[in-house]
Amino acid sequence: MREIFKNTIFVGALVLAAPAALLAQRIQAPTPINTVAPSPYGVQPPATLTGGIQPFDPYATGTQFSSYPTTTYAAPYNAPTYGAPSYPPPGSYPPPPTTPPAGFNAGPPSYFPNQTAPANGAQQPIYQPTTEFPSIPYERFLENVGFRHTWLPKLTNDNTALQIHDFDVSATAQFPNFLGCNAPLLVTPAFVLHLWDGPQNVVQNLPGNAYSAYLDFAWNPELTPRLYAELGFRAGVYSDFKTFNSNSVRLQGLGVAAVKLTPTTTLKAGVVYLDRLDIKLLPVLGVTWQPDARSKFDLVFPYPRISKYWTTFGDKEVWWYVGGEYGGGSWTIQRDTGMGFVDDQVDINDYRVFFGLEATHPNRLRAYVELGFVWERQLVYRSAIPTLNVDNTLMLRTGFNF
Repeated sequence: MREIFKNTIFVGALVLAAPAALLAQRIQAPTPINTVAPSPYGVQPPATLTGGIQPFDPYATGTQFSSYPTTTYAAPYNAPTYGAPSYPPPGSYPPPPTTPPAGFNAGPPSYFPNQTAPANGAQQPIYQPTTEFPSIPYERFLENVGFRHTWLPKLTNDNTALQIHDFDVSATAQFPNFLGCNAPLLVTPAFVLHLWDGPQNVVQNLPGNAYSAYLDFAWNPELTPRLYAELGFRAGVYSDFKTFNSNSVRLQGLGVAAVKLTPTTTLKAGVVYLDRLDIKLLPVLGVTWQPDARSKFDLVFPYPRISKYWTTFGDKEVWWYVGGEYGGGSWTIQRDTGMGFVDDQVDINDYRVFFGLEATHPNRLRAYVELGFVWERQLVYRSAIPTLNVDNTLMLRTGFNF
């Protein structure tokens, strides 16, 4: 088993990055942030913090959109980062109108049954809610539909160089009030195509392609006003296109307890089960600190991340972030021995740090790009052949979800 303590490099990298982030914030010219009109459902913050930008994948084998709430708020706003929003008591706001406001002559007749269409047959613009006639929030069944591409190029022509292309597609469906709790159950089916080039080794080699197909479940119930849980379970098939056996099916899980120490600080502790040959289990430990609606420090091992609001272009918010992760995965493969093919299983393990930018549009479309460095890359086999150290490389990752 590899030395797990090497993962502490992540924390050190982010601690070094934090002063630079704060300095950049001090010297940056202030940029106006879009404001949100008052709502009977509570004051909204001027910027949307999306739970650490692109939601993390603790299993590092594909896109996961179900590990953070869609939106979190920080003090001084009176909205918790967990559970359902607080609604005013019945009767505290006026009932829906049956006639439009004075001077208003547009809108679908179904909104206002007593309204007549314009006599000249002109096209009716869409009714825009106001603070007097607010729109009612709704929940989408498909919470996220996304695509992601990750590229780890060859930087040398050595026999130990390995290039990787990963193409992820996924969609997340939510089922409200799961087990009578306000937190929904999030179900994410996903498929990942892996294209491998290298290493050029007679024995320690990989096929040209493989796949990961899985079904992910996530549930974040609120146990008390200060205590909630992050629970996840993933079942999938991880193999090339020539082998399938009992080792191709892998089960992974996540169990984290989160305690709110203050309105802006949360302590997290738990475990993530990876079900790999080399490492089966990793601890989850750290603290998240959200001092305001423009920043979040998610210093949680093994997926730390610092996220900061940068600027606004039109109606799109732009965030930057730095983070780290334990990458790779495990697959059953058919390996060429030079004298024939044999079935085997391989772990691809590595450490990654990255810098990213994300643009978020009010219609829930999010696009992002990340540039990172990948090191300590290893191929670990189930058979008796030795572990192979692979050359360090860069990482370019981009994607979108809506």
